[in-house]
Amino acid sequence: MIIEKRKAYRIVFGCIVPTLCLLTSEKYFALIIASFFLTLLLALEFERFKNPSVWAWLLSHLGNFLKTIPGVLTGETFFMIATFLSLLYFPFPIAVASLYFLIFGDAASGVLGTRYGKVQIFPHKSLEGLFAGIFINMIIAFLLYLKFHLSFYIFAAGVLVGSIMEVVSLKIDDNITVGLIPGIIMTLLYIF
Repeated sequence: MIIEKRKAYRIVFGCIVPTLCLLTSEKYFALIIASFFLTLLLALEFERFKNPSVWAWLLSHLGNFLKTIPGVLTGETFFMIATFLSLLYFPFPIAVASLYFLIFGDAASGVLGTRYGKVQIFPHKSLEGLFAGIFINMIIAFLLYLKFHLSFYIFAAGVLVGSIMEVVSLKIDDNITVGLIPGIIMTLLYIF
């Protein structure tokens, strides 16, 4: 139940920035909003490290909703760093795609993999979760292809790279790797 709440939270709040991009047809206002949230999260991170008792109080009132590891930035902060960098460096359609793939692929693979996953391919990662993330992101890729008229193979490559990054356990937070590496690959395919 906790994972569903955590992923629903990510979908609702994570979609604010890329949806603003789609509604305004440009990324600069969304970049300002992302800057605000990133600054706020970095201030909270500073407070968390400076006064652990304040963070403990906050967690006691939110339950196990937030996943934190002592001495490491929270996943939300890493997510907002990836959001900010995607908007700053990637072409508009690729930034939007990269963010939606991160949000929905992670949610689908996390929820469905946890609930229905039987075939473990890595610790805490299942084949069913992998396929769920690919499936939902391919739907999003198709919708973005219709919106932006960019070659579908560029979006499909982003989906596949993001899905691989989601299941491979690296020392870097997956919000960074899944948020940025597919965007880099899609940008290279877009340029060349």
